[in-house]
Amino acid sequence: MRKIDRVLFIGSKHLGLRVLKEIYSLSKNTLIGVLTFDDSSDTRSVLTDFKHFSNYNDIVCNVAKDREEAEKIILYLKPDFCLVVGWYWLISSKVLGYVSSGFVGIHNSLLPKYRGGSPLIWPIINNENEVGFSFFSFTQGMDEGGILAQGRVCVHDNDYISDVLSNLEDEIIKVLKEKYIPILDGEVTPTGQDHGLATYCSQRFPHDGNIDWKKTAQDVYNFIRAQSDPYPGAFTYFNCQQIKIWRGRVFESPYYGTPGQVSRISSDGVYVICGDHRAIIIEEVEVGGKRGNANKFIKSITGRMCSIIT
Repeated sequence: MRKIDRVLFIGSKHLGLRVLKEIYSLSKNTLIGVLTFDDSSDTRSVLTDFKHFSNYNDIVCNVAKDREEAEKIILYLKPDFCLVVGWYWLISSKVLGYVSSGFVGIHNSLLPKYRGGSPLIWPIINNENEVGFSFFSFTQGMDEGGILAQGRVCVHDNDYISDVLSNLEDEIIKVLKEKYIPILDGEVTPTGQDHGLATYCSQRFPHDGNIDWKKTAQDVYNFIRAQSDPYPGAFTYFNCQQIKIWRGRVFESPYYGTPGQVSRISSDGVYVICGDHRAIIIEEVEVGGKRGNANKFIKSITGRMCSIIT
């Protein structure tokens, strides 16, 4: 592989900004620009920070309005390598073929596992005790390209997705420090994935956070912690009002009742029965845009949590 001289950063969000800052510090003379998009309606947006960092360091920051404009910018800038972090538009085969040293992205899974959307949420829902990330080459297939580097972190039972994201980001930056210059120097050869081991996951949307109280207490707890901040949150309904559940924990002793039944309200939270005769203690909720301790919002044990308004 030949040495890379012209790098275009493409991406968004907090991790994207951290990666941009790191590659600038490692090799600022090869960075020819930044390509992002207006995601200011997303609570995770750091668009202002992208602009500020770019302006302060005299880097051209291109904000594309759509995929077509983004691809025109790539063609105009003539990069020989693109590093992609937090990008949500597909890149056409024409543009993939135009960039001589290709596109490398960071996928938050240990490829070939969890190809596709929401790759960090699904393993927490599935009670995995380890997650990871992959630096991989873009191809026309879904997350099928060769792997340049990987890393992993443990997931503890009391970790919420914000904890996992923070730990994962730190490990990504650590690996980036080790591998970025060797990648630019053409010293890293991608390793092909074993496609026979591939698993896939669907993109998740806010309405997918609807809790099924017939599942086990551990499953419900995993579901809650996988979708807590900075994601939209798991939710349920109580007396026809939507309740987002941000924090909770499993009550370890058996607790008999009907799934979804509010069985106890105490200073430590609201106890809700799950499908395996155990309970979740709901600690922090949001109702009507207001957020606080669950026992301040749920003051009746005559109702039942449900997955749809009944």
